[in-house]
Amino acid sequence: MRGDLNSQPSHLEKLGRRILAEANDLKRTPEALANELGYELSVIKSVISGRADLEVVQTLLSRMYAKYPISMANLWIEQDDTIQGVKIMRAKDSSTTARVFSRKNRSDKEADYYEYRDTVMSRTAAFKPEWIQPIRVVEDNTPDNPDVAYNKGHFLHQCTFFIGEVNFYWEINGTKHCVEMNTGDSNYITPFVPHSFTSRNNDELGVIIAVTFGGEVSNALNEFTQIGAHSIEAITDNLKNGIEAFRSRLERYLNAESLGKSEFTNRLTKAGMRWDQASEIVGGKVLPSKKQIEVVAKVLNLREQDLFVSSIDTGDLVIIKHSQEIDSRPFPNSNRSDYKLKELARTRHLPYLRGLDITVLENSYDDRSRFCHHLHEYIYNYGEIPIYLSWADNRTELIQPGDSVYIQPMISHSFAIKETDRLGHLVSVRIPGTLTDSVINEFSRYPPDFRNRAIQETDKWF
Repeated sequence: MRGDLNSQPSHLEKLGRRILAEANDLKRTPEALANELGYELSVIKSVISGRADLEVVQTLLSRMYAKYPISMANLWIEQDDTIQGVKIMRAKDSSTTARVFSRKNRSDKEADYYEYRDTVMSRTAAFKPEWIQPIRVVEDNTPDNPDVAYNKGHFLHQCTFFIGEVNFYWEINGTKHCVEMNTGDSNYITPFVPHSFTSRNNDELGVIIAVTFGGEVSNALNEFTQIGAHSIEAITDNLKNGIEAFRSRLERYLNAESLGKSEFTNRLTKAGMRWDQASEIVGGKVLPSKKQIEVVAKVLNLREQDLFVSSIDTGDLVIIKHSQEIDSRPFPNSNRSDYKLKELARTRHLPYLRGLDITVLENSYDDRSRFCHHLHEYIYNYGEIPIYLSWADNRTELIQPGDSVYIQPMISHSFAIKETDRLGHLVSVRIPGTLTDSVINEFSRYPPDFRNRAIQETDKWF
């Protein structure tokens, strides 16, 4: 559980500490900043301590950006738009964002296709979740139905939760597919896979909760843009071929080391590998065994996991799970079942993407059955009854049907039904944001007594 949220630094204090950290990295004292940026020292100190007005802080940031070779992204911290780590969007507020998109039908005429509504979003999370109602109704499951309009795919990953009778369509390598989906079913869609949705019941249109989000590529988009598409393509692995993927990965490490293949082959043999085996591995002709990877990693001063290749096939691009085929499990355990959980569609290539269909069974809270994890969490109440949400210092809100919730990482929370004669139903999608394993692993290597300074610098470096 996150520490005392009431004692967390303010937005201005966070900005001040970030400025101090960047000044430390630039080897500038507050006195040097004042001199070089044309400020009184008292102003610089007031910004660093979090006592200056936001306008003063923003002006200082602009001057630092103009003066020094730094990124504004490294200076600016978004203001927290949550209340103690939680943000709620009510169904009535969601309905005010409704807009209808049209697409061509079989008669080549524009006609209503989707109604979109925003659900909860936050500056602190990469979610772009939408409530979408497929307005177009079909009478068959033909993927080539001329009334079905496929999109071009999009940059974001997508987890979809289905409510009602909805057809899901997608296209891979020129082949179109269609699957019937119903309440509780889910899918995962890889970026840029063309897809579409229609309803099957004209009397009661279906709904999807489309939770889209950026991955690590999205976080690195600035660097991608600077380097250029051609250069990025040159270092991209062909994950459909394990040998080719390993060869390109090894080549990146050798180029980074400025180490030729012949010299590297010699080093592998000196480390105990047979010359013919080393030659085949370096030449990209075979995948190394686990034991051979140990040798390669040792010679290149890498972790073994840096060399493992996770191949991909067409079956990984779109993943479908039908609710009726999934066993539910109790939470927190079989002895105390406050919730029943069903795992939604996910992909092994995004190890921390987690989706859950949560059935709320109890009308009271218990500390033993609270949820707490390092992931950003999106919640949508798709059931017919209100559900209590409890978090922080026993703060509670009633989440009505159609309401959506964002919960920051490490916020301990729980749910309880208001009515005892019916069950509550929530869909949950969790993503790591920038808190990936590589980030957590790097942070774990910092000396424990100084980790706090990495997050909120309070000392000058000298």
